[in-house]
Formats: sequence, C-alpha cells, structure tokens
Amino acid sequence: MFPIEYRIENEDESVTLDFKKEVYGSEKKGEFLKDVAAFANALSNDLYRYIVIGVKDQNGIKEYFNVVRNDVGDVSNYQQLIDQNIEPNIPINIKYVKIEENELAVFVIGPCDNSPYVFKKDYLKNKQGIIYIRNGTSTRFAKRQELDLMYQRRQKVQRSDILVGFDELNESSIELRALDSKELKNSPSNKRKREIEHEINNRKSPSYTMSLKMLRDFDINTSLRIFDSEIPLTSADDSELQQMLLDVKDDYRNNDNYYYFEEVGNHFNLIILNQGSEPLNDCTIKLKVPIKGGVRIADDIYDNPADSSLLFRNSFESSQYPYVEKKDTTYIITENFKTIKHKLPTKVFQEDIRIVFPPSLEDTLLTIHYEIYADNYPDVISGDLTIKVVKNHNIVI
Repeated sequence: MFPIEYRIENEDESVTLDFKKEVYGSEKKGEFLKDVAAFANALSNDLYRYIVIGVKDQNGIKEYFNVVRNDVGDVSNYQQLIDQNIEPNIPINIKYVKIEENELAVFVIGPCDNSPYVFKKDYLKNKQGIIYIRNGTSTRFAKRQELDLMYQRRQKVQRSDILVGFDELNESSIELRALDSKELKNSPSNKRKREIEHEINNRKSPSYTMSLKMLRDFDINTSLRIFDSEIPLTSADDSELQQMLLDVKDDYRNNDNYYYFEEVGNHFNLIILNQGSEPLNDCTIKLKVPIKGGVRIADDIYDNPADSSLLFRNSFESSQYPYVEKKDTTYIITENFKTIKHKLPTKVFQEDIRIVFPPSLEDTLLTIHYEIYADNYPDVISGDLTIKVVKNHNIVI
C-alpha cells in the first residue's frame, strides 16, 4: 500500500478512497455516518479506508484547498458519534498531510474487519438496521449477496487476530542507523582505490626510484595482502595500475557487500502473533520496501572473502535468506511458511534482513508494507510499518 500522500495525488476515488472539498459541518452529521458505514462495509482487502478533506476532483483533475484544523474539530467527537449510532465499533482517526502547500485532513477509517456495520438506531435520514456499502465511487444499500460475502469473511481467522511488528511487543516502528561518511570512506573498494591512487602519485614523484619500489615490496601490509590474493601494487606497471583503478569496484564487490551488509549495516526481522483460534496454513509473506534515496537490501548473506575456511565448506550448504527481488521502485522480500501457529510469536524471516541506508537518509521515515496470504484466510492480511533512519549516536540499545 502506498502512502496516503501518493494516493491522493495519483489515484482516483474508489471503494477505499474518497475526496471532499469541505469539512463535514454540524448539518452533515448524518452524511458523515452514512459515508463511514459504507466505507467500512466495502468489499476490499484493504483494512483501512480514507476520506480526504480539501480535494476537489473533477474528471481526474484535482484541486487542493487548505483545511483549517479548528473547522475539522477533535477526532473524539467523531468517534463518539459513530459509537452512538453504528455497531459494531468502527475506529476512526484524523491525520493531516500537505499537498502543494495545502494542509488536508484525512479521516482514517479502520481496521474494518468486522462487517457488516449497521445503524443501531434512527439518526436523521438513516434508519435503524440499515446497511450501506461503498460500490465504486457511490454509496447504496447492501445486497443479500454482499452480506453473504461479509459473513463468509468473518467465519475465518479475524484480521484483528493477526499482529505484525518488529518485536514480540508488536512495535510498529523501529530505528535503524544510516551509514556515516567514515564508514563509506573505509569500504574495502574505497580503501584499495586510495592505495592505488597513492601508488600512482608516488610514481610521479622525482624521488621515486626502483630501489624504493623494491623496498616497498617487503612492506608488511603489502606482504600480508598476498594471503588475500591481492596483487602488490609495486609489482604492477603503470598501465596495470590504471586498469586496477577502473576495475576496483567490480574486483571488490564481494568485499564491499560483506562489509556493508554484515559489518556496518542493519539487520532486522518481523514477528507475527496469530491470536486466532486456528493456525494460518500454507502462507506466503511479502515485505515491500521502497527503493528510496539509495536504500540497499542484500539479496543473500555474504561470506567474508578473507575467510579461507569457506573454501572447504560443503557445496550443499545454502543460505536460508529470503528471496529478494527488485521490481520498479520497490524491493519485494518473500518468505513461505507451511504453518503460522496460533498463540505463539513467529519470526517471519529465517535470516534477518540486511539493509543499508546512506547518510543522505538520516532523519527520514520509510514506510514498508507487508502482505500475508494464507489458504484458510480469504483476504490479504496487510499493513504498514515504519523505519526511522537515524544517526549512529541516536540508536538506543
């Protein structure tokens, strides 16, 4: 699911999204209740539905209007109005977003996982027992077939039974650190690049002689590099040095991957708690992370190239790292489960996800989206989590 700001600018009205130019005044309380009930009853896999105030949408052309918060009022008044007139309970929240310098109000309705939602008493034009449903971009009375579908969904594991977070407390946000400039500078390829450049510059010096070149061949650091299969720089001719400089990123790709993903990058995982009365069977879990500002996610666990013991590792040993693919502007991380047991916390990924943030992403929020598919649950279980990218010294351990 994309952030609501993206949806406002790029999506049309639907069963989960509605645009209104003006706030609901006191004379429109009945219309507000009708809209909320209809959205909550909409047959959609999305748990949350949105009514955006401050948008005029005419034939796909949107115009935005600044909304005054005092005109919107307190969310508790809206929640009380809903609780007094509709059952079961429909949670609602209000958030504010800026689009083209205009502040818009967004009514966030949900999670909507207990339909049908019914008027429990007469209120203005809304009669007791009435069931509205959002269909396309319009609202009408629910049909028998639609009510059957609502009840069928309720007979399975309830969406509210499935909790997903970064730990066993189901925290929906986590702080992960960005790399600092020193860490970037000290990557294996950058260090090797500086060494090559230093050797090239040394050879331009009038004091450079063959005898000095021979002495440097026995430098302890250079000697040790022989065990790492690195060519001593003093043994390379000028053209070889230039080629080494061009190839350094490719030659040290595995070293860099190990350094970034295993030594200085972040590792994280997710926890699922199934509070329902039965397991989720034959599950596929997808985590979608936007490729934003240089975010990098490992596609495997990288071995240390300097570890000679890995040469003797059995070929049948394989990583349990999840499948990672790049699709357009998103990383999609996939894991499969035979069963997600109920009443027990379950780690989503067998191996922690490796993720790296460049310094430019410090103090930014990254919204990641998860989707869970199960044979014994008819809909996609989905939701959003947040990563706050911080400086290293801001991490609390």
